[in-house]
Amino acid sequence: QKLRAIPTHVHIIRLGFVVTWLWAQRVRSMATTARDWEAQWAAGLKPGEAFDTGAPSKCLTAILPKLEGKTAFVPGAGRSYDAVALADKGFDVVALDISPTACQAAREQVGSTPNVKILEGDFFTHDATYDVVWDCTFLCALPPAMREAWAAKSAALTDCLVTMVFPIGKDDGSGPPFGIDIPLVESLLVPQGFKKAEVLELPPGTHIPRVPFGNAVVVWRKE
Repeated sequence: QKLRAIPTHVHIIRLGFVVTWLWAQRVRSMATTARDWEAQWAAGLKPGEAFDTGAPSKCLTAILPKLEGKTAFVPGAGRSYDAVALADKGFDVVALDISPTACQAAREQVGSTPNVKILEGDFFTHDATYDVVWDCTFLCALPPAMREAWAAKSAALTDCLVTMVFPIGKDDGSGPPFGIDIPLVESLLVPQGFKKAEVLELPPGTHIPRVPFGNAVVVWRKE
């Protein structure tokens, strides 16, 4: 007995179900991530506690003299210490966080610092372009299933992406922060047209001394 071919429209319907399911999974991950971060901030996170560095990241200050441009974007900015450092360098900075409490803490921290705009919102729906995007610990905070979407969105935002690759050597699969390394980040960004322009290896604990994992800063530019 001959097997009958499955009509094309059936394949299309099935594909539609798959795409819808994948999108629903992504939305669910984003909603969970937003709730988790807001819960930590709403619990009263103080400067210097947990993932809060209490000052601009030393990883940023190490690369900052080499960064050029007029506009900069900081996703997952928290209290926006890094946004202030970028503004002091002369950038007009947009600092974004999905947590309302984090944004309020950032406004109090930033105060009257000129050229820093605090926005509450979702990185994946943010619509703008910048000369520089500084990703400090945003990628490592995302569920691994969202990494390719992060790379695609980063490519839409800038031609110059600066990533703090951290925590290098954290291989137990737990997170956030989820362990990443330079080859992994490269595998995400090369398909989006980025190429390594500069790599700055830094001693373990440079970003957060109490977290002794490896860290590096990589400048990625569109080819």
